[in-house]
Amino acid sequence: MKIYQMVMMLIIPFALLTGCNTDKKEGMELENQKDNDHSIEGNAMDNYNEPSNNGQVGYVRFQKDQLDQEAEANHKIKVNREQIADMITRMILRYKEFEDVATLVADDEILVAYQAPEDKSRDEAADMVKKTAYSLVPSFYHIYVSDNPAAFGDIQSLSNSTVYDENYSEGVERIVEKMKESPQGNINSENIKEN
Repeated sequence: MKIYQMVMMLIIPFALLTGCNTDKKEGMELENQKDNDHSIEGNAMDNYNEPSNNGQVGYVRFQKDQLDQEAEANHKIKVNREQIADMITRMILRYKEFEDVATLVADDEILVAYQAPEDKSRDEAADMVKKTAYSLVPSFYHIYVSDNPAAFGDIQSLSNSTVYDENYSEGVERIVEKMKESPQGNINSENIKEN
C-alpha cells in the first residue's frame, strides 16, 4: 500500500502540471485564433461560434473600420455548391409528389431535373420545384428545371466540372437551352416574393 501511495503522490502533481500546461497552450491558441478572425473582441457573442453545433445560429459581427475596404470590394462570396445542391434536392423530395430529383449548382445557374409527378400539371410541378429552389438560394441565381428524363444525364455530365473548365460555360448554356424546352412554370427570381 505504501508503494501505491508513493506512486500516486508522484503521478498526481505531474498530471496536474501537465494539465495546466495543456490548458495554457490551448488558451494561447484560442487567443491567437481570436486575433486572426478579426471580429470584435470582448463579448463572446461578437466572435465566431466555435465549434459550430447542430442548431447553432450563425453570427458574426464586424465594424467597418476593421475591414480593409479595398480588399472587401474585391472579396468574392464563396458558396458550397455541393451543399446547396444537396439542400435543394432534399427539400424538393419532401413533397410527396416527387420521387427522383437531381440538382446541379453552377456559377449563377441552378439546374434541376425531376421525375414528373402524376397528379400535377407540368407547369404546377415546375412552379413547385422552382419556388423551393429560389427559397433556398440568393436571388442572383437563375433556375432552370426539366421533367424530361434525359435532363438527369445532361446535368450529371457536368457533375465533375469546375467553373474554370474550358468548355464549362458552353456546356451549361447547351443544357439550359434543352431544359427550356420543358415547362418552366410561372416562378422566376423577380416574382418569387409575390407568390
